[in-house]
Amino acid sequence: MFQSTGKLSRSAIFALGLAALAGAFGVGVVVAQQQAPATRVTALMKQAIAEYPGHEVTMITLDIPPGGGSAPHRHPGHHTFGYVLEGTYKIKVDNSPEETLTKGQTFYEPPGALHAVSRNGSDTQPAKVLVVMLAESGKPTTVPERP
Repeated sequence: MFQSTGKLSRSAIFALGLAALAGAFGVGVVVAQQQAPATRVTALMKQAIAEYPGHEVTMITLDIPPGGGSAPHRHPGHHTFGYVLEGTYKIKVDNSPEETLTKGQTFYEPPGALHAVSRNGSDTQPAKVLVVMLAESGKPTTVPERP
């Protein structure tokens, strides 16, 4: 009887160890699949321009958490101007080289350009960017790039 108890004990330990390993692997997969923290977009103003019919100006701030950013996208019909208020901001537009901008630096995106990289340049500090868009009224602000 002692021998079968020993086998049961080893089997139970093996099963528990296997279950723990499977559980740890499963948690690892879930963690790996989680997306970066979301960017908070705050609308500051939206104003039609009477002298430029069919156009409006939109002003927003982007609060980008550490490690956060957005997938490649375009802004159809929008001239996009940005100013880094805090932290660092990584950007790549069309075929230009990727840049890391710091507080006080600016960028421009012409209408329809591929915004290939748009993310916080730090994994530990937040970033904040002021964005002003001169836009064609009725066009979507952002269109995800198809893979």
